[in-house]
Amino acid sequence: MPFFGIFLIAGLAVSYFILWRPWSTWISARFWEEVPCRIMSSQVTESSSSDGSTYKVDITYTYVVEGGGELQGSNYDFMHVSSSGYAGKAEVVARYPPGSQATCWVNPANATESVLNRDFSLTYLLGLFPLIFVAVGGGGIAWVLGHMRKERRERRSAAAGPDSGPRPSPFGVEVPADAGQPRILKPQMSPLGKLIGLIAIALFWNGIVSVFVVVAFNGWSSGQGDGCLTAFLVPFVLVGLTLIYGVFGQFLVLFNPRLELTLSRGTLVPGESAILQWKIKGRAQRVTRLKIILEGREEATYRRGTSTHTDREVFATIPVVETDQPMLIAQGSGRVQVPDDTMPSFSADRNKIVWTLKAACEIPGWPDSDDEYDIVVAP
Repeated sequence: MPFFGIFLIAGLAVSYFILWRPWSTWISARFWEEVPCRIMSSQVTESSSSDGSTYKVDITYTYVVEGGGELQGSNYDFMHVSSSGYAGKAEVVARYPPGSQATCWVNPANATESVLNRDFSLTYLLGLFPLIFVAVGGGGIAWVLGHMRKERRERRSAAAGPDSGPRPSPFGVEVPADAGQPRILKPQMSPLGKLIGLIAIALFWNGIVSVFVVVAFNGWSSGQGDGCLTAFLVPFVLVGLTLIYGVFGQFLVLFNPRLELTLSRGTLVPGESAILQWKIKGRAQRVTRLKIILEGREEATYRRGTSTHTDREVFATIPVVETDQPMLIAQGSGRVQVPDDTMPSFSADRNKIVWTLKAACEIPGWPDSDDEYDIVVAP
C-alpha cells in the first residue's frame, strides 16, 4: 500500500503543475482580452544536465492596461518547462525580436496575468505523462483494498461457521449457501467501472505515445523531420484515438437505461431450468431491441516464451430472449436451462469453464449497453 501511495501522490503532485494548472489556464485564456505589447527581450535559454540539453523560450514584454499603468509579462505560453529541440524555439524567438510590437492576451480579472501565445500546442500533451503514475498508484491501492476486503470476508465466514458461507466444490468454484434462493444479478463490471478502466488505459497509452509525438513534431517544426519515426508512430496514434473514442462512448453509456436481472435460483444445475426476470429502469422506450443469451466457454491459460496468453472457446450459446417488442423489452421473463450433458462451472490454475449471461440493449444513434453476468452452474 505505501508503495502505490507514493506513486499516486507523486503523480497527482506532478499532474497539478504540468497538467492541471497549464490546461486550466489555457482554457480560461479563451476569454482574455487582446492587448498591444512591446517586446523587451527574447532568447532561447538552455539547461544542461548529464542527460543532455533542453531549451525554453524566454521572452519579456511590456503592456499597458487601463487604470493599471505599464506592466511586464514573461509568459510565451502556459507550459513552463524546458524540452529538446532548439531550432523550433529559435524560430519562435525570431518572430519576437527586441523592440518589436506584438499582441498579448491579458486576464481581465487579474491584469498581471498575460501570455503571448494562447494557441494549443502538442507540448501540452506532456502533462498526460504523470497520469501513468496516478493510474498505477490508484489501481494498485484499489487492488490492495479489494484483496483486504476479500480476506476480511473469508475470516468472517470462517468465524461464523461452515453453514454461513459458500460451500466448497471439487470443481474449484464456490457454491453459495442460498443457491436455491432468487438472486439479483450484478454485471461483471459497472458502466462507471468500465469508464474508469478505459480512462486509465487511454491515459497510460496516450501518455507514452504523446512523448514520442512531441519529439516527432519538434523535428518537423525545426525542418529535421524523421519520416521513419512518423510512420512508426501512426498505428500507435490511431490506437490512442480509438481509445479516446471508446472513453467518450462509454461516458455516454452512463446515461443509458439500466437492465435489472433476477434469477429464480442463485445457482443453475444441468438439466434443470430457472426463470430469469428482467426489468429496464429508466427510459425503456429508448431501447429498440433486447437480447439475452446464456454462454458457456472454456478458458485455457498458457505461457508462450515470457508472455502469458489465454485462449477462449465458446462451446454453448443458449438464447433466452431476443425481442423488439416495447412491452417485452421494458419488463418480462424467460426460461434459462443448461443442457444436461454439459460441463458445470470449473476453475483450476490454468483451465476454467465459465458460464455467463450476456445482455445487450440496442439504442439507435447512441452507444449500446452490453454487459455480462457471472452464473454458477453447480455439478
